[in-house]
Amino acid sequence: MTLSRRLAPVLGLFGLAGLVLAPSAIAQTPKVGVVGASSSWLARKAPECAPLYKSAGGGDVSSSNIWESAKVPVLAEHCRVLQQGVEAFRDQKYAVAIGLADKAEKLTPGFAGPWVVRGEANARWGKSSDAAASLEKARELEPRALDDAETLDDYGAALVRLGRLDDARKIYRALLPRVSGPQGLCGVKNECDAAGLAYLAAGALAFEGGPKALDEAVAILRESRAKSEPSRDIQRIAGLALALALDRRGDVDQAKELAANIATTKGVPTEINSEVRARLPSPEEALAFRAIGLESTDPVAALEGWKAYLAQGGDKRVWANHAKEHIAKLGKADVAKPKPKVP
Repeated sequence: MTLSRRLAPVLGLFGLAGLVLAPSAIAQTPKVGVVGASSSWLARKAPECAPLYKSAGGGDVSSSNIWESAKVPVLAEHCRVLQQGVEAFRDQKYAVAIGLADKAEKLTPGFAGPWVVRGEANARWGKSSDAAASLEKARELEPRALDDAETLDDYGAALVRLGRLDDARKIYRALLPRVSGPQGLCGVKNECDAAGLAYLAAGALAFEGGPKALDEAVAILRESRAKSEPSRDIQRIAGLALALALDRRGDVDQAKELAANIATTKGVPTEINSEVRARLPSPEEALAFRAIGLESTDPVAALEGWKAYLAQGGDKRVWANHAKEHIAKLGKADVAKPKPKVP
């Protein structure tokens, strides 16, 4: 896959991995509960279903392969049940999805698809250990079982929550080049919060690499802003994370300008939402996002934010001195501020 020039700086940390994309499939989701037959996009999550479809005109659209379906009717049913499972976990019906995966496996044992469905359902359910184990079993059964962008995103999020950061980096290296396009996280749309959140998680992982990884963090977080929906929270949080990365890199003026613009237009969130915090290897980074944004409009709150960052674990991180420098500057500004006269 060829990356745009825009992504060139990212490849230092998140280059192309040696995974191969699954067969072409339709990037669309049918209505939950209305599945007469499985759709070809399912082959990205369940490679065993690929023989049921054939390419139509060499493009991304595939049609049913009637002969294969007729030869192995139980496989067609297996794939139809798995598609229901995918729809169920997308609809937050996690136990239902796992039950459907179990049903599909009983129909035709030994395939990767049921393990993928179990893994993604558990990842979204917050059962990270079960999610990782299931997805690793799927990969053991079929090396291409984790080619799907959505699957990689769920797997990467589970690994971050488990603290398996080196493994998470490998997954994001495979994911980022696949975020865009009809088979990516946004489908036919150019921007979506799922894509922005994936890049935001990858940028937060880059922060863990310390000063030497700041160029990568900046490049990745720029992509996070660009790929997020403009009117939603992910974009402004990605902007605050980018301002933090720029400031840590020494681009102080750029950081101030960006943070001030967000603070005076969209505003700094009262708190960073749980969906974002769950993607951060170090959750206290959310406090630093807010602190950098508040400095121009509410320096007292910013000072408290930096102190909270240190108190909640930041004092043990590579960025502790950076936070202490901000505390010192804000403290001096508070001392220098004229005190109101007492009548």
